[in-house]
Amino acid sequence: MSATNKKRSLADDVDNSNNNNAQQVAEHYNTRRELGVEGRLHTKITGLRLFNNWVKSILIGMHTFRGCKVLDLGCGKGGDLRKWSYAHIGEYVGMDIAQVSVTQAQKRYSELHNARFPARFYAQDCYGEPLTKTLQPPDYRADVISAQFCLHYAFETERKARQMMRNVSEHLADNGTFICTIPSANWLMKKLRATEDLAFGNSVYRVEFAQREPVSVYGFAYAFTLDEAVEDCTEYLVHMPSFVALAEEHGLELMYCTGFHDLYSQNIGDRQNLELFQRMRVVDDSRPHISSDEWEAVGIYLAVAFRKIAK
Repeated sequence: MSATNKKRSLADDVDNSNNNNAQQVAEHYNTRRELGVEGRLHTKITGLRLFNNWVKSILIGMHTFRGCKVLDLGCGKGGDLRKWSYAHIGEYVGMDIAQVSVTQAQKRYSELHNARFPARFYAQDCYGEPLTKTLQPPDYRADVISAQFCLHYAFETERKARQMMRNVSEHLADNGTFICTIPSANWLMKKLRATEDLAFGNSVYRVEFAQREPVSVYGFAYAFTLDEAVEDCTEYLVHMPSFVALAEEHGLELMYCTGFHDLYSQNIGDRQNLELFQRMRVVDDSRPHISSDEWEAVGIYLAVAFRKIAK
């Protein structure tokens, strides 16, 4: 085999591997059981779910303005549509790798009472492929791009992470904001190094690594399970310095990176945020506090925001 053909064969192998992994992610979310609103209120992670929704509401409130355009990369079943509606956005585009999730998001939007914004939805791999594959118009730009609890899939390979960052940069308006929630690599590695095993967790979550130390800033995989939400799904560490450097290459600057515990401390003292916390029933009479196991799981996550620098 010639050097050129060998190089092409290796590239094809990488493409096939990425496609297979993307298909596995899509299948995982396509086959997830839909609990419904009431079902989600009666699980071991109800407090965690509601807390995470509160965090997303805080992020959305901080980074949107009336009439803004929103591009949601990894929109899932449309669970954040009501949050965007309350923010009085002007337009919404949702994209997700799982066709079943996209169909459910469309249905949820159609049932949203007093929807204040037009919305459209597309099914595609938001991180491994150019958005222009399906997004119309192909040069669409949003004021806010959001990626909630899904960006870790982009860090499977450097190639995929770079494609994700190109997608964000090309479709984010100047001075626009890119907001995301991601697992904290530092938190996960600290937990891993504190145990003699390759696994750790509690009654609501479990993380299991295949090896103790990464060999690259990309593709360091672990199996993640979260009660009634994620079952033994392969995720990838998001190496924050590499993420920031990649963003800077594509014209975005880091605004902040905050752990969920710290975000809570920084925002719960605000009267409106406290009222929102109570209104969203993160705690109530039937559940006066988040369990200690759920609170530990809260610590897994970071809230991150970038701003696109105007040229």
